Amino acid sequence: MGDEEEETEPKYELYVKGTDKPREDGSQKFTGQGRAAYLNGDSYEGTYVEGIRAGKGIYTFKQFGDSYEGDYQENRKHGFGKMTYRNNPAEGEDEEPPEEENAVPRGGTYLGHFTAGQRGRGVESPPETASEGTFTYVNGDIYIGQWQDGKKHGKGEYTYAKDGTKLAGEWETGKIVSGKWIFPNGTFYSGRFRYNKPFGKGVWVFKNGNQLTGNYEQKEQVDEADPPPDDEEGAPKPDPKVWCQFKAKKSVSVRGGSMFYPKLSS
Repeated sequence: MGDEEEETEPKYELYVKGTDKPREDGSQKFTGQGRAAYLNGDSYEGTYVEGIRAGKGIYTFKQFGDSYEGDYQENRKHGFGKMTYRNNPAEGEDEEPPEEENAVPRGGTYLGHFTAGQRGRGVESPPETASEGTFTYVNGDIYIGQWQDGKKHGKGEYTYAKDGTKLAGEWETGKIVSGKWIFPNGTFYSGRFRYNKPFGKGVWVFKNGNQLTGNYEQKEQVDEADPPPDDEEGAPKPDPKVWCQFKAKKSVSVRGGSMFYPKLSS
């Protein structure tokens, strides 16, 4: 997302706090407060321990203007911190519009835990590793919950600013797989999800207590204008656009009244 940390440390000049000349040996064996000016335009100001970023620090990325303020370990974001994502085009580049029609524009803030440079915990991290974090998107959407390897993973809740609806439940690699779709009026759907939309068996529970069980079917939309899929091995594939249709099976009326569930758009 623009804040990726490189495997090898890019070249830079280190300025020890209180001096205006670069240190001859860079950060080699240096412990203390320093400021690094990277040749790629990035900058870091904070603590070094034996020549590596460790402890508290602030890193600013030239690309997009992203910045991180928080804990470091072995040159990587590790511990608690705040990552601010921006959408400032680099010099000589035009700002690109979102690729998808309903894609959230780039930007926002993440406040929470990091492991080895990624939001949340790592795949091989011990179960007790802290993984909670809050991402506030530039359009006002908010996700509060667990993360793994930089993606929503575990228990979490996503709130849409546009209409106040929520997706709350279990997430895997960035997508909700089971839980509830909650509406501001108290009505909610409980079941499984695919592509962040209801899929399979589930139940609608209405604000008056009535219930309607059934099954959601998904049908992939075919758009001849879409480019062919990337056949490169390991290349990530975008989720397909799908139509969702709910087929009701059994209703339970508690207090009478209507049982109209919201319709899903593609």
